[in-house]
Amino acid sequence: MKKVLDFYEKIIGWLEIALNLLIVGGIGLQIITRFFFNLPLKFPEEVSAFALIAMVFVGVSVVERHNEHLRVEFLQDLLPTKGKKAMNIVSRLLTLVLTGGILAGEFQLFPQIKMLKTHAARIPYAWLHIVIIVSTILWAIFAVLGLLSELRKGE
Repeated sequence: MKKVLDFYEKIIGWLEIALNLLIVGGIGLQIITRFFFNLPLKFPEEVSAFALIAMVFVGVSVVERHNEHLRVEFLQDLLPTKGKKAMNIVSRLLTLVLTGGILAGEFQLFPQIKMLKTHAARIPYAWLHIVIIVSTILWAIFAVLGLLSELRKGE
């Protein structure tokens, strides 16, 4: 299982690099065409916005797997061991509520946007929303695994 997860993270790492290059390249192209040719392009903005959203959602499952999300550690360090464990359990449960809300919203929104495309680049909105749905499901799976791990720690 560890090999599969390590391979998954390697793929995600390369995907994150590709999305980041897409953002930098798109914005760079936008700057060059606007500054040198006085010809602002619209599609790099759409591509960059979609890539940024995809990059965040694709990466969040890896962050959840390693429990590396942002936190106020100095407050958590003041708590006793049981308090830290309770805080971790509550944060995992809140993560599950958040992912459930995102998925509910996505499934409600998807039928209305499945045929829509962006104005300039003609990118189907469904592509981005599929990335959000799959990434959020993976995020929730890692949150459940983290919750189960946290519950087993005291046994």
